[in-house]
Amino acid sequence: MIIVLVCTSIESVKMMCARTQIANSADVGMYSLFAQYDRYLLERYGLFYLDASYGADGLQLGRAYRTVEEYMDPILDQGHLDLTIASGGITSYVLATDHKGQPFRDQVVAYMRDMPGSQGIQYLVETLREECEKIGKFQGYRQYVMGRDIMAVYDEEMAWAGNASAQAETEQQEQMIPVQNPIDAVRELRNLDILELVIPDQASISDQAVDTGQSVSHRTLQEGMGVLQPLPAQDPAMEKVLFQEYMMQNCGTYAASVEGGLRYQVEYVIGRSGSDRENLRMIAERLLAIREGVNLAFLYADPDKRAQSAAMADAIASAFSVPPAVEVIEDALLLCWSFGESVLDVKALFDGGAVPLTKSPADWDLSLERLSGLRAECAVERPQGGVQGMDAMDYADYLRAFLFMGEADDAVTGCMDMVEAAIRGQQGRGGFRMDCCLASMEVEVDVEAEQRKVYTVRRQYGYDQ
Repeated sequence: MIIVLVCTSIESVKMMCARTQIANSADVGMYSLFAQYDRYLLERYGLFYLDASYGADGLQLGRAYRTVEEYMDPILDQGHLDLTIASGGITSYVLATDHKGQPFRDQVVAYMRDMPGSQGIQYLVETLREECEKIGKFQGYRQYVMGRDIMAVYDEEMAWAGNASAQAETEQQEQMIPVQNPIDAVRELRNLDILELVIPDQASISDQAVDTGQSVSHRTLQEGMGVLQPLPAQDPAMEKVLFQEYMMQNCGTYAASVEGGLRYQVEYVIGRSGSDRENLRMIAERLLAIREGVNLAFLYADPDKRAQSAAMADAIASAFSVPPAVEVIEDALLLCWSFGESVLDVKALFDGGAVPLTKSPADWDLSLERLSGLRAECAVERPQGGVQGMDAMDYADYLRAFLFMGEADDAVTGCMDMVEAAIRGQQGRGGFRMDCCLASMEVEVDVEAEQRKVYTVRRQYGYDQ
């Protein structure tokens, strides 16, 4: 009985040691696998992911599992126990792109929370909410004014004047009436490419382009197998701002371009064109629309500017013998004046300056007399720094507002598009895919101990744990 007790105790200790050794080997295998993270992703974007494609065209899960076994074997061979892997496999795994990029977003948000200065995010959230509310109001006002089709009414009035008095222009020249109608000159500029007006040096604009047809946001993605463990619930607006601040810091913009893929990556997230130039044009047009709303609202509310426009409209109406069309001409003048001021505002933003979200008389730049020479005004570089104050917004501030007004999921997929494009620009990595990046994985391994008993060990590891 004593011998049986001793032998049983020894066997029990051996099996306990076997279980401990098997568990340790599984830990070492998983740690060793995930230690092979993509170094470029970490160094360039501060993100941990395992590229499970290993340079191939798709996921190589078999190779990932074999890596776990390869690192388990030396641990199992230690000591005097006979431990052999009998079978095993991957029971679940999560990819960076699963559930519209939730693992990617969660890792970015967690990364940003640990960054110095993240305490000020709540203030930024409130600021963006106020700015976006104002921007929405000015966009609505511009749409209302444009909906009145002022220029079409102006054309009708001037055409009627021409039919009623074919010699009106000759009479104006004979009487030497000192009036210059800037409306036609401004209308010609409206037909030009906005980038030609706000960025005279066209050679400075990036002509980089990528094929978006096979990007994360356009192709059918590979999907993981398993249940995601999301971050604890937080304020969605705060998470959104944390993510967009990550993009502002790590993705390129016109003001701070980067190499690899597109140079204006934040503009791509907003515009979704595969061309830097097209994305920049879309941003410029959107900025112009906002600034027109701001400037129209100011012009219609400012008595001094209304007096100036009324005087010029009266002179034009008299010169072309259409006194009843004074109000129509004045509306057309205000529309053109706001366009001219808005072009200069957008140019100032692209020159690195700032402009106030709402205008005051002191902030107004373009006089009505200079409106006819708007093209020459566009050739003058606006001073960097520009207007300062609580209401001043620079180019980056507007990009933040556009991101805040967009959908959070669109920003995540757009950012992954740009990360993928940047890595594909690296030598030998043309086939890199974000949907081959492992965020976490679980394996189950059966290990035979002393050729008598099989122990099953299950281990899960991920960069979010």
